[in-house]
Amino acid sequence: MLKKIRAIQRPAAFSEKQPISLFILISLLVVLVHIMAIKWLETAQDMPTDSDQPIPFKLEVSLVTKNSPKSIAAPPTTKPAPKPEPKIKPKHEQKPEAKKATLIKEKSPDMGEITQLIKANSVKEVIKTVNYKPGQQTAQSVSAAMVMPSSSQASAKDNFPISDIHNPSPEYPEMAIFLGYQGNAVIRIKVSSKGTSEGVEVLSSSGHKTLDESATKALKKWRFTPSKQGNTAVVSSVVITVSYVLYYQQ
Repeated sequence: MLKKIRAIQRPAAFSEKQPISLFILISLLVVLVHIMAIKWLETAQDMPTDSDQPIPFKLEVSLVTKNSPKSIAAPPTTKPAPKPEPKIKPKHEQKPEAKKATLIKEKSPDMGEITQLIKANSVKEVIKTVNYKPGQQTAQSVSAAMVMPSSSQASAKDNFPISDIHNPSPEYPEMAIFLGYQGNAVIRIKVSSKGTSEGVEVLSSSGHKTLDESATKALKKWRFTPSKQGNTAVVSSVVITVSYVLYYQQ
């Protein structure tokens, strides 16, 4: 009877131990799963993400052979814009220019020749003024004469400028009279085609600046009948001698 009771009690003890072992097994499985999950998370963090990985560069190369039916189309060529044609201005009819008369070129004055003409009395007196005041011991005369071409140059003599009778006479400066200045000045006048004086040049000084300045001042105002070449008035020049003389009473 005692054996039967023991036999009946063993299964009960066994049944009491079975839940404990099952609990332990489940606990071990849960721990194992956690450990595996932790290791998986650690390995996932170490793995590179898609943003850190370099983007692969894809290069496609295609070879074209001579026998390839396809050809690369050339870029379209743009034609340059046509240049505008230059406008041709209508030519104005040019009026025929009037023929200019050939002018005679003047030679530079030769003082040696002028001096010989003056000595040969180849001059034409134009103006002579004599000033005398009572009570003075001196009298003054100023004369101006044109040096004429020599008698061998008849054509030049006939076509020589003619002095106007109203041309002013050079003055005898009072300071020159007081200082006793005398002398002869040889002056060249350039005569325009209108007969006016275009300039004067002292070829030979009287020896005194005041006398030369007085002579040139007057000769700049002189007028002439101009020389002519055919029927055309031309530019020419004349040489004038201006003499300043003092007379002393005894």
